[in-house]
Amino acid sequence: MPKLFSCLGRLVSDNISKCVSFGPISSQIPLIYNSFYHKIIHHKVSRSVSTIPTSEPSLNTSEKEDKVHQGDKYIKVPYRGLIELHGYDTIKFLQGLITNNMPSISSGGDGFYTASLNPVGRVLFDAFIHPKNLGTSFPHPTFLVECDSRIIPEIIKHMKKYLLRSKVNITDVSSLYQIWNVWGNEINNLWWRHQVPNPSATKLHTGTLVLKENIAEIGCRDKRYPNMGLRLVLPVDTKPTLPNSFTELPSKEYIIRRILHGVPEGIHDFPQGEALPLQSNFDYMGGIDFRKGCYIGQELTFRTYHTGITRKRILPVQLYHEGESVPTTLEVDRNSNFLLPPPSSDVIVLNRKGRPVGSIGTSCHNIALALLKLDIIQSNDLVVDNGQGEKLRVKAFIPHWWPKVDEKDTEEKPKETALA
Repeated sequence: MPKLFSCLGRLVSDNISKCVSFGPISSQIPLIYNSFYHKIIHHKVSRSVSTIPTSEPSLNTSEKEDKVHQGDKYIKVPYRGLIELHGYDTIKFLQGLITNNMPSISSGGDGFYTASLNPVGRVLFDAFIHPKNLGTSFPHPTFLVECDSRIIPEIIKHMKKYLLRSKVNITDVSSLYQIWNVWGNEINNLWWRHQVPNPSATKLHTGTLVLKENIAEIGCRDKRYPNMGLRLVLPVDTKPTLPNSFTELPSKEYIIRRILHGVPEGIHDFPQGEALPLQSNFDYMGGIDFRKGCYIGQELTFRTYHTGITRKRILPVQLYHEGESVPTTLEVDRNSNFLLPPPSSDVIVLNRKGRPVGSIGTSCHNIALALLKLDIIQSNDLVVDNGQGEKLRVKAFIPHWWPKVDEKDTEEKPKETALA
């Protein structure tokens, strides 16, 4: 009996390999579809999925949009680049380097948010990983790692350190693509249009190929903040094709919107090798899969999640001058002329000796992101030096979209954050 199964296995394997190894892809489609691969048929993208929702509910939050950001908007994302990885071992290779779970996007479709850690569990960089749903590298999967463009050489060097004999090619393709952020009331219609050929079909067999027409072949829902919108990867010098209701904003507004909603990104918010992933809100932003297997930096991350309390978090702050009234709501003043503190500037408590209680990250106008101890965020005595000798006051705000934690839950589940 074992010999019979072995022979059948070899026979099926040989037939599949013949189908995918010879001739044009369009004329050699195997009868058995492997969920790891996607195919290009009649110039339309076919995505291999197991379950397809007929619709996705709108993600609402009590967080209010700035007046400039209200309505249907799109914007070019600054300071982001792309690294292309393709080859037979790409999925396995990335699985050992990141905090999220690669098998969930191994068959194509939407990308996800994640982080890469050093061996002691500190964040090296944040990233979106996008399956490249349209390409010529079949049958090997291809992925685009979207990261901070200012440290791409260091990221490639980090990846190659763990490459060993893995069959993976790593290339900087930042000059070929541009990242866009799209948000507003119409994004659900844009992203889920034509995804289900039959509206009554909610489940399909694993490996089923489904034609999908979107405003971009590469991208995802940006779930870091509930209303962050869509994240699109388009060829350079190409704008997304959107209805007339959408208005383009300058790239600086992307930074302002991130800060107002408490969404960290890039090397200013994640200095390499310093912050822990839970302090950096990767658990809140969907950047960590706590059920996946081993990866670099996993041990400390899991121990903190299951047995510890996160005492620091990145959250938005408003800067104001000495003598001004304490702000009660987080608002950006685009006419402000602040001399802003450099990234990683220490935040201290006025007239108190001891170590700093936090540090400044991305800043713009009179607002910034800051990593702060949670037991002092209600204090009105927080200050930061702007590098020119002036002490700026710092007022912290907790984003409304953060999960609420009761005292009982904190006692029973120490892995949750205890907010001050």
